[in-house]
Amino acid sequence: MNARTGLRIGTWLGVVVVCAFAFAKWQAAQEADRPQQLAWQQTYQQNLWAPVQQRTLTLAGVERVLGQGSLWMISADGEPRLVSRHQLESDDRQWRLQAVIALDEQQTASLVEAQAWQPDSPDQAVSPAVGQALAAYLVDRISMIPDQPLTLGHIEGTFGPAEVRMPVSQGEAWIYPRQGVVVAVSDEQAHSIMFGLHEEL
Repeated sequence: MNARTGLRIGTWLGVVVVCAFAFAKWQAAQEADRPQQLAWQQTYQQNLWAPVQQRTLTLAGVERVLGQGSLWMISADGEPRLVSRHQLESDDRQWRLQAVIALDEQQTASLVEAQAWQPDSPDQAVSPAVGQALAAYLVDRISMIPDQPLTLGHIEGTFGPAEVRMPVSQGEAWIYPRQGVVVAVSDEQAHSIMFGLHEEL
């Protein structure tokens, strides 16, 4: 084999390798965009998602399904919220489930005073004894937050095409009124899934 033939064969081999890599990358992109149902959606449909939309889910109900979580006082757009956090592993990733406990103004004010909470306060751990006292309180909504953003194929594979798309400060909200679901979307990825949207909203 002379040098020219060797160079020609080497060039063709290089082209084949580059094409193979490009095809593999294209396949991966197609797979990422393909609708894929999130396993936890059906797993918890009857004991979490349906009850929270129907306003019958209590903190005790969440703990019966997921075990005892950790209570936190957080700031949501400058407003105090008491949440119970739980960790899940599903669909090859870690998730934080965050349940917002429904408190009235007096209860919220009492907790704010007890925690010395301020709008710019970092998330504050709350005593588990508070959770025991609030076991029968309703959960207003639940958010599922993945450790890594989801492809939109996961969202459409689980909930279908968005019924409403609403621009927000960062990206848009995909809204599914009949399922009581709102998905936070930006940069062609989903960052959180909230259950508990009520029809009158």
